[in-house]
Amino acid sequence: MPRLVKLIFIILLALSPAVAAAQQTIINVPSSDVLPYGEIILKQSNKFRPFGAGQYVSLTPQVIMGTGKDTEISVEAGTNIEDTTSVKLNLTAKKVFRIKKAARFTVGGTLSPSLTEGQKPDSMIYAHGSYLCKKTRTTFTAGGFVGGRQEMPSLTGVMLGVDQTIIPNKLRVAVDWVSRDESWGVFGAGLKIRPEPTTSITTAVLIPNSSQDRVAFSISISKYVGKVLPEFVRKEEQEQGENL
Repeated sequence: MPRLVKLIFIILLALSPAVAAAQQTIINVPSSDVLPYGEIILKQSNKFRPFGAGQYVSLTPQVIMGTGKDTEISVEAGTNIEDTTSVKLNLTAKKVFRIKKAARFTVGGTLSPSLTEGQKPDSMIYAHGSYLCKKTRTTFTAGGFVGGRQEMPSLTGVMLGVDQTIIPNKLRVAVDWVSRDESWGVFGAGLKIRPEPTTSITTAVLIPNSSQDRVAFSISISKYVGKVLPEFVRKEEQEQGENL
């Protein structure tokens, strides 16, 4: 691995200590959770396939920040360790529309340029609706996406997810599915555990849609940092908008 890539990887890991209050994904599907303005979550996600051919380990530190008006951005660096090591930067953004107290509509997109290979970036645009059934404490999510591997989005697919609360603010069960046979096409099922109010741990099994791939596992640890952007910055922006 080039020295520069190693340095970047070390710095990103240092910025991402054991890590997320509210998880910003179900398992693989983006959730309708969105951070308020100026608040940050640090997240460390690890995936591994320990059995059979195609063994790998993937380490992905991530920073998620609320940008106001129910919008959110995140930056992550995914390092995939197989026969060779590759590093990919994922830049994502989403906007959540609150239809009712129990319903939301989310749109977002991801751009994923490679930091180690001379390839065009992967890309994805998605939209889905979520509904919270308060009686059972179950959130249902359904929608679609347009994705592209090293090209502009052109491949269409489906996203589905269910998030079930077992113990409020302590334990949830989650499953989701992304269609197609590309690398993002996978069924995920796992547990979300919150040992303390600002920390969340998610463990899951990942079953790929492609018969050529094998089952993998994931574990992510998230830490809610809190508000890092001062409120006066937002007030100044509002005042500027009123003067236009």
